[in-house]
Amino acid sequence: MNLTSRVSHSYKDLFDSPEGLADQIAENLGCPVTIEDANHKIVSYSKHETNVDDARTATIMRRKVPEQVVNGLWKQGIMAQLFEHGDPLFIPEMKEIGLGNRLAVSVRNKKEVLGFIWAQTNDRSITEDHIEEMKEAAQFVSHYLLRQQAKKRKTEENRKEFFWQLLTGSLQNEAEIKQLAKRFHMNLQGQLCVAIFEFTGNMNQSVERHAYYLTETLQQTKIVSRIFDNQQLILLIRTDKKEDATMISEAFIRDFTQKMRERLGFEAVKGAFGQIYDSPVHVNFSYKQALKVLELKEQFPSPLHQVDYYQDLGIYQFINELSALQKKENYRNDALINLKAYDKRNRSMLLETLKIFLLHNSNVHKAAESMHIHTNTLNYRLKRIREIGNIDFKNANEKTMLFLDLLIDESEREDL
Repeated sequence: MNLTSRVSHSYKDLFDSPEGLADQIAENLGCPVTIEDANHKIVSYSKHETNVDDARTATIMRRKVPEQVVNGLWKQGIMAQLFEHGDPLFIPEMKEIGLGNRLAVSVRNKKEVLGFIWAQTNDRSITEDHIEEMKEAAQFVSHYLLRQQAKKRKTEENRKEFFWQLLTGSLQNEAEIKQLAKRFHMNLQGQLCVAIFEFTGNMNQSVERHAYYLTETLQQTKIVSRIFDNQQLILLIRTDKKEDATMISEAFIRDFTQKMRERLGFEAVKGAFGQIYDSPVHVNFSYKQALKVLELKEQFPSPLHQVDYYQDLGIYQFINELSALQKKENYRNDALINLKAYDKRNRSMLLETLKIFLLHNSNVHKAAESMHIHTNTLNYRLKRIREIGNIDFKNANEKTMLFLDLLIDESEREDL
């Protein structure tokens, strides 16, 4: 069809037919068309299947744009342009992700992006008529997506309420949980854990929208439910196999924070997730554990900088509880008291030396390298530490207690 001399047409009778919308747009443009929602899930696609490229084929087969295609579009700055404005955009061929020439437009409601229309133009010359056609099509697709959004809103509110019940542990009957999950179309089979992203910088609508967008487009995980609570994005993550659950959850935390930095330049976000359970009854435990990881990462930023998983906290899991117990029982470690007094009198660093030595698992060479001192200097200090504190470095129980007490002492000094 020659767009420069086409007769006027109307989409008005196609409001309730997304397939009809895609077919009509494809007919008017003369090329294959795909309509997606804001998270790159297919709403509909045209029947025009002549000479389609790999990206379109994979998208139709998966009912969602492959992650490598989405990543490629972001790296080339294309997605940022589509999110920024509503003008149609010509995208030249990108062979590395199997994408042929495209004409794309974001479907919007004011500033909110509801979805996208993608037309595979191949070698067709793009005219002003094509541009106007895409703009008009975006308006009608917007009406359809808004109506669908309104239908989903009430269901989403009910799903969020159910999620809060799981997080707070107010639902403990497994049969009742399964019944509600079925009603809200939430798959709670397999391995479940709670992940939390805490945004410590200034939040705005763009950051919040993109955080939601990432939870839908990062495809290594299955997000069962999600809630924004103040500065925290709380997610219920599901994986099929127990042996893959930890690895997949860690990769998701890493990819999410990395893409927030790359795409928005947003650094102020920390991620954490609790233990993985095979029953939804235990979701509240995973939630509390993820919160604890974030709390301890704030309390011990250096040693826990790379820790996201509750189980990887090690002895840090119990630091605050042990500190409270020691205060209750008026506990004191005489070795540390003596070393602290010696450091104060002599302006020395024996206490700090002991901590670094224990942090490096009593490895003299690694501890000396960390402190930028010679091993002979470290060995001399360790000799003085043994004498002043009456410490036996061959006693594993004694060393463990010393390390715990040093961590507690550090946390209490930071709280002053």
